[in-house]
Amino acid sequence: MSTEAWRITIGLIVAVSGIILATKHLKLNAFFSLLLAAVGYGLITGMSLGEILPVIQNGFGSLLQQIGIIVALGSVLGILLEKTGAMESISTGILKLFGARQSVFSLSLIGMLVGIPVFCDSGFIILSRLIPSLALKTATAPASFTLALSSGLYTTHTLVPPTPGPLAAASNLGAGEHLGIIILIGIVGSIPVLLVSYLFSKYKGVTIASTIDLTTTTQYVREVALKKALLPILLPILLIATASFIKLTNAPQQIVDVASLLGTPIVALFLGLLCGLLLIRKEDKELPKWVGEALKDAGIILLITGAGGAFGAVIKSSGVDKLLSEVGSSSQLHPVFVLLLGWTLAAILKTAQGSTTSAMIIASSLIAPIALSFVAPLELSLLVLAIGGGAMCVSHANDSYFWVVSQFGGLSAQDAFRSYTFLTFLQGITVLITSILLSLVV
Repeated sequence: MSTEAWRITIGLIVAVSGIILATKHLKLNAFFSLLLAAVGYGLITGMSLGEILPVIQNGFGSLLQQIGIIVALGSVLGILLEKTGAMESISTGILKLFGARQSVFSLSLIGMLVGIPVFCDSGFIILSRLIPSLALKTATAPASFTLALSSGLYTTHTLVPPTPGPLAAASNLGAGEHLGIIILIGIVGSIPVLLVSYLFSKYKGVTIASTIDLTTTTQYVREVALKKALLPILLPILLIATASFIKLTNAPQQIVDVASLLGTPIVALFLGLLCGLLLIRKEDKELPKWVGEALKDAGIILLITGAGGAFGAVIKSSGVDKLLSEVGSSSQLHPVFVLLLGWTLAAILKTAQGSTTSAMIIASSLIAPIALSFVAPLELSLLVLAIGGGAMCVSHANDSYFWVVSQFGGLSAQDAFRSYTFLTFLQGITVLITSILLSLVV
């Protein structure tokens, strides 16, 4: 191994270890730990401070330029769904559709649907209020609902844009124009994950004692028509998907241009947000406060995401891209191996530093140079899916969502480790297998 390769390897080990130490033991915010890791990695690999700082700024700004407005719009849309009661209407509608006997499956499905526009942490905090009443009505173990809901939210949050992780990964891989196909592949990849999560939740949950107070019942503030509640979620997805697939048809150019404009993620989410405003009633006097809360939450997430982008940019600038490009070009890597490598890198980063979004950003930055043969939209989409699967495993004590699930879902830390953490591992493995199988048959 060359001196340059040794420097890069040692730099990555030190940087990732530093992130773990800073976030877990020193309680340093992930934003600062990622920036410090970027500087430390750059210095170890031979870059000067004068070279590192511009790269950090460019990496930070470049990523936010592509996803900043989208994340902000998605955050505002999510809080509208929460505050207006639309999210609860979606939940009750799906439960009525599937019935009490399939309540665990339906809660997994609710989680997957809500996880597209709403961050999994806030989504679980909101929807966990359904668990006591559902457990009483269906005589089902509360822990089964906790696992089903948490895994459902986690799945689409990790695999389906416009959440920051897959969005940033797509951007790093040069697939930003193919979001419609990436969304479709993400949804397809989520289906086997849903089945695995449902079966595990149903049978593992009965073995776990929950601390949830079953005397607590969920009170619905208002009723919202299901179609009206679903529209702000489904419209952006349909517009983005249409924009991608209409290019494959023989439709007139004017129609293609209009569909492409409406399917631009910013435009599609803005239209979804306008539909969300239809949920507002005259008595809702706190809309400005809601928007402020949403933008505040989005700002924190964007800062951490941008810092991850900065770290990824420094990694790229250190020469690792050249080394990986040489490996890829000289070894004629099989596409399945590239999928496996992307998954493995993301899994190591996720397990080490806890952030799914950061793991996807950094892993996609590392894998981009050897994924140059992945030029077709479908191939790139499968690579984004594989990286997302790696970034799912495993969620444990260094992941804030682990503690959200534990505390709000009525699980002790020990039970969360042996159930929820193991479930995220199964989810990640399922995504890997699914991405490989899809790559072999399409």
